[in-house]
This record gives sequence, structure tokens and C-alpha cells, in this order.
Amino acid sequence: MTEINKSEAILLKKTKFGDTSLVVQLYTKEFGKISAIIKGARSPKSKIGSRIDLINQVEIVLYNKTEKDLQLITQVNLINHFPRIKEDLDRLKYASAVCELILKLIPDHDVNDKIYRGSLRILKLFNESENSSIFLFAQYLLFFIKEIGFEISIDYCSNCGNKIENSLGNAFNYGSGIICGNCNEDKLLSFQLSEELFNLLKCLSIKNDKISYNKKDVENMIFLFEKFLVFHNPDFKAIKSLQIL
Repeated sequence: MTEINKSEAILLKKTKFGDTSLVVQLYTKEFGKISAIIKGARSPKSKIGSRIDLINQVEIVLYNKTEKDLQLITQVNLINHFPRIKEDLDRLKYASAVCELILKLIPDHDVNDKIYRGSLRILKLFNESENSSIFLFAQYLLFFIKEIGFEISIDYCSNCGNKIENSLGNAFNYGSGIICGNCNEDKLLSFQLSEELFNLLKCLSIKNDKISYNKKDVENMIFLFEKFLVFHNPDFKAIKSLQIL
């Protein structure tokens, strides 16, 4: 059965198909992550092709066949193309990382309005905010980890359950999250947290961007979150977009 549907979407990836068509992967508000073909999108006469760019927010008209993996898109209307992201390599790197996380870690057709809205919001912040893109991405990554089911508790030790009373002596375990000094025995799976790193993590968790921070500390925090995701998702190896210079 074919249904004609309309949905907002974020364009995650595009691949050439045949002589003039494109296969795209999108994260849609109504249907989750989907793959679709846009026939003739690369034709010089196509009115759609110029709207099909990575990271764009679009509105699509979709011929949705539930029994097929590849759907058909017949119309694309541009909502936002985030020009400042595409003019700045640093903004583009972290925006691409957001798309990569969705591509690799969100199952097809898994509808999650909170992740959709959160992903759209971070793209708008990358485009409009003067705050550091790396700090914004670290906040998003912590949010993303929570929303896919692996929330990291900041206030209680993930091993013994006791309340973490201070910023000293704690560690980040790649399998479980924050652990107190008394439980930090497996040094191979844990990273010792300095007071600065622990306080940074607390600020990220409450979305406090009015702090002073060291870029290297933010990079370390993203590294820890990445190791945490790898531990819980064996097929996920790394966020390749972050390797862009």
C-alpha cells in the first residue's frame, strides 16, 4: 500500500544513483530515519537538485511504501540551509558529526521527536550562536547519549550508587559512566577525571554555557563520550567527522 505523506526532515547523506537521480538518507520528524530516491535530481533542469544539500532542513512529499526500504520523494521545499555552517569549517565539522551520529546510531524508522527537535536546535545554534561549536557539540552529545537510552548520571556513582559529594577523585568508566574514587579499580576501562573535567561535565549536564573552559578539556570530554558509545555499540567505531582538520 502506498501513502502520500509530507514531513520535515534533515538531510543526512546523498549518493549519486544512475545518470540523474540521487539516493538520500534523511531524519524525518514523522517517520524517523529513512532512505529515499529522488528521480532526476541531478538533471540540469531539476528544480529540486539545488535544495538537496547535506544538513539542509527541508519539507518533503513522500510516496511511502511500508514494504520497501527505499521510498520515493517527489517534492522538496527548502526550510533552512544554514549558510554560516557551510561557510565555516569548524561549524561544518560538528554539524556533520551530528548527522553522522544519527546515521550510525538511530535505527531506521525509529521516530523520536525529542532527538529530531534537539538535532534541529543544535544545527540552528551552530548557524546562529557565537558560542564555541565544540562546546555546543559536547552538550548535544551528552543529550544524544541520554535520549538513545544510556544516560550518564552526574550525581551518583554508577557502581556503588552513593552520592558523589565532591569534584575530586572521580573517574569516567567507559562502560558505566561516572564512578567515585572508592570504585575506581579497573584502570583499563576508566579515565581519571581532574576537578576541572568533572566540573565541566556538570556544566554540560545542566547546559550552562556561561563558564570558562579549556578547549583541551572539552576535547577530552568528547573523547570519553565517544568511548562510552563505542563500548555500548560494538559496530560503532568513532565519529569520523571529528577527524576533519
